[in-house]
Amino acid sequence: MIVLYLTFLGGDSQGQRIAAAAYLKNFTRRNVGSQSPDLRVATEFKDHLLRTLLQAEPAVLKVLVEVFRTIAVAEFVEQNSWPELVPYLQSAIQNSSLINDGSNREWDTINALTVLQALIRPFQYFLNPKVAKEPVPPQLELIVKEILAPMLVVLHQLVEQVLSMHGRTGLEVDKILLIICKCIYFSVRSHMPSALVPLLPMICHNLIELLGSLSFDTVALEDGYNLRLKAGKRSLLIFCALVTRHRKFSDKLMPDIVNCALKIVRYSVNMAVIFSFLFSNYKFLAVRIHV
Repeated sequence: MIVLYLTFLGGDSQGQRIAAAAYLKNFTRRNVGSQSPDLRVATEFKDHLLRTLLQAEPAVLKVLVEVFRTIAVAEFVEQNSWPELVPYLQSAIQNSSLINDGSNREWDTINALTVLQALIRPFQYFLNPKVAKEPVPPQLELIVKEILAPMLVVLHQLVEQVLSMHGRTGLEVDKILLIICKCIYFSVRSHMPSALVPLLPMICHNLIELLGSLSFDTVALEDGYNLRLKAGKRSLLIFCALVTRHRKFSDKLMPDIVNCALKIVRYSVNMAVIFSFLFSNYKFLAVRIHV
C-alpha cells in the first residue's frame, strides 16, 4: 500500500513514481495469480489502484496498468470475482474528462479506456481451449453489455467528427478511436458476445467510414495519423475475425466489407506495402479479395 501511495503522491520526481510503479508491478507478479492461487488482494488496495490508474500520467500508467492486469486476470477472469470492478469502471468512463463534458477532470478518459482494454484483452483467447464449443464467458458478456456496447455511441460520434473535419482531429480523439477498436477486436477475436450481435451492422458501418477517411499516400505522417492508421489496421482485423470466426453473423455484411477493402487496395499507390501492413498474418480476407 505504501508503494501505491508513492506512485500517486510521488512528489515532483517522475522517476520516483515510475520506479514505485515498477516495484509494485514486480511485487504483484510474484505474489498474485498462479504463484498464489488462494491469495485475495484486499478490496482497499484494489480501490486505491483503480483511483490511481484513472489519474496517473502516461509513463506511470503504462507500468501500473500491468499491476491491474495481473490482479484482474487472477480474480476477475479466472475466478469471476471482484464484482465491483465493472460498475466502477463503467461509472469512471461515463463520468471521465472527455466523455461527459469534463464532469470529472480528475478521471482521465484515455486512462479509463486503457484500463478497459487491459480488462478485455485476456478474453481474446479461449479460456478453455480444450472445450469443443466454449460458451462466451459471463465476464465478457457483462463487460460488453455494460461498458463496450454503450461506448459504440462514442465511436460513432468520433468517426463523424473525423469525417466532418476531414481527418484533422486531435491526438486524444485518435487515441480513443484506437483503444475502442482494440476493445472490439479483443471481444470478437474468439467469442461473440450477445450484446454485440445486433450492433454489428453499426460497428461495420462506422469502421468502413473510418477506413474510408484514411489517406495511405501521405508522405509525412504525424503521430496522430499513425494512430489513425493503426485504428484502420485494427478495423480490418475486426473484419477478419468476423469473417473467419463468426460467418453466421457476418455473411450479410460481407459485400460492404469486401468493397471497403477493394477501395483501399485500388486507392493506394503503394499497394504492396499497405496491403502487407494492414492484413499482416490474416490471409483469409486477402484471398477473398484477390478472387
